[in-house]
Amino acid sequence: MEPFDRAWLFLSVLLALVVLATVDVVWLLASGPVRAPEVLFTAIVGVGGTVIVLLAAHHLRQRRTASASARLAAIVQWCDDAVIGLSLDGVIDSWNPSAERIFGYRAEEIIGRHGSLLLPEDEPDRAMGLLPRIADGEVLLNQENSYVRKDGRLIEISASVSPVRDRTGAVVGVAVVGRDITAQAAEHRMLLEQRQRLARIIETAGDALVSMDSDGVITEWNAAAERTFGWPAGQVIGRPLRDVLIQPQDRAAHDAGFARLLRTRVPTLATGDPIRVVARHRDGRDVPVEMKLWITEHNGRMEANAFLRDITAQQQMEAERSRYEARLAHMATHDTLTDLPNRALLMDRLTMALNRTRRTGKTITVLYLDLDGFKEVNDTYGHAMGDALLTTVASRLRQSVRPSDTVARLGGDEFVILCDDQAKPEDVTTIVSRLTSAVCRPVALASAVLVPRLSIGHANSGDHPTADELIQAADAAMYADKRGRRDVVRAGAGLNDR
Repeated sequence: MEPFDRAWLFLSVLLALVVLATVDVVWLLASGPVRAPEVLFTAIVGVGGTVIVLLAAHHLRQRRTASASARLAAIVQWCDDAVIGLSLDGVIDSWNPSAERIFGYRAEEIIGRHGSLLLPEDEPDRAMGLLPRIADGEVLLNQENSYVRKDGRLIEISASVSPVRDRTGAVVGVAVVGRDITAQAAEHRMLLEQRQRLARIIETAGDALVSMDSDGVITEWNAAAERTFGWPAGQVIGRPLRDVLIQPQDRAAHDAGFARLLRTRVPTLATGDPIRVVARHRDGRDVPVEMKLWITEHNGRMEANAFLRDITAQQQMEAERSRYEARLAHMATHDTLTDLPNRALLMDRLTMALNRTRRTGKTITVLYLDLDGFKEVNDTYGHAMGDALLTTVASRLRQSVRPSDTVARLGGDEFVILCDDQAKPEDVTTIVSRLTSAVCRPVALASAVLVPRLSIGHANSGDHPTADELIQAADAAMYADKRGRRDVVRAGAGLNDR
């Protein structure tokens, strides 16, 4: 029996004897004349009964205490956590089976040894620093630290440390309950490393990353977003995206699209391919961006995330490339000097016109034109002067026909005009007269004033069903016109100086 239990029993019996003796004496005195045997018998019965009751109560208390101790021992024995008892100077005095499993030491190997045995070599005084605090009554919960197994492997333990008190409340030891969290700690470190790596990637990414919550409020804004849109992160996080990146005239459409996104949880723009939109810079200007949007859900709340790439330079390059490609396509079908359609485009349009005449029954006319004496101009004044003359003639020809007609340069000083529905003789005569009047006017050039002269021949589609036949017929007619007008050409050049 513990000293405290013996003292408690002694005092209880003594108190009971005094109380019963007093009660018996009072009762006997009140009952009349008292005889010594009666007093003695009454006292013995009273005291004996009281002692028996007290002893029974004490025995019941001991049984309950023993039962509670047995339950506690069973809990400690079968608990999944390590339960370790230490003295106030750090010596291990109890060690449950889970402690054996977690640390690898059997109880008989570890009991009686100092707890610092379980600490890494660079932390031998960690436990000694905690012991005074526990001795003062402090309780330390969920202390996560590294410990060393018997095999030398480091493990992570989450330990709660509390003082052990005796019946008087004095701290007489230390209780440690530890859980092996090595796997969880490794997973936590891995997740933390992943988050840190992701954060570094996001911050160093060349594309702007913008995230917003289900209320449309910006929650993330990386360094590239700062560079692209001119806003520091601290000035936009917490603000609605619509007020930062959306132009005022586009905000209604943005609000409708975002409401649809919240309702369907399916981003209309998340097709897997980047799309192009126009965002707003801090200074108010448009920023064309290529956007990749995706949706995530965190703690039951939807989050929208987007990578945005400034494509201003890319669009400029694309526009330049488009202009270049258009220029190449134009050069493939047009004369580089006069910018008139070349032979390839002329033959294509002529073939289409002939096919159309077969459906409509209408007739087309082709005129073949040649500058008289152009070779002498090149020989006399040089090719630059000849090119200037050709450019002027081409411009006058273009201005003299209808927009639906085609004026083409075949090469040298030869031109062809394709006229739809001009088969009547009087119509052709009118066209030739208009062309002659427009072209055969003086041309003031750098070193001379020249008067061009034209030879013109024509042919109709009704007589010549193919494009080549029609061109050849008009060419033959032009040479016939040139031979018939030789006596009209002055100075043998066909182009006169003034």
